[in-house]
Amino acid sequence: MRMLMRNFLNQEQETERRCRWMPATNITEDDKAFHLEMAVPGFSKKDIRISIEKDVLKIYSERPKEEESQEQHYRMREFGQAEFCRTFSLGETVDQEGIRAEYRNGILSVTLPRKEEVKLSKEIQIT
Repeated sequence: MRMLMRNFLNQEQETERRCRWMPATNITEDDKAFHLEMAVPGFSKKDIRISIEKDVLKIYSERPKEEESQEQHYRMREFGQAEFCRTFSLGETVDQEGIRAEYRNGILSVTLPRKEEVKLSKEIQIT
């Protein structure tokens, strides 16, 4: 079981080094799926992209950076993070066709179901 989680959590560090900001992420698991929650407040659903390429799950933003107006002069500016990305290696344990995502109240929730043959427990019917 630990090996399955380790494979899933194997983040693609080369891609992430190029990113400006990596949102905080929690990953939990149960017998049926991995559950990823990512804190991305201030973004809308249309700003966030999720893709899979070669067993790598990539979650990133494509929101254009806000231009600073000539009338406003910031003394401090911590808002306005325009882009982020996180990548995770899925390995062979995730059913990629069954992945679902939902965004609510600044939290992106992604459910990554396990493939049937790697589910941790299964009940056998007696005939």
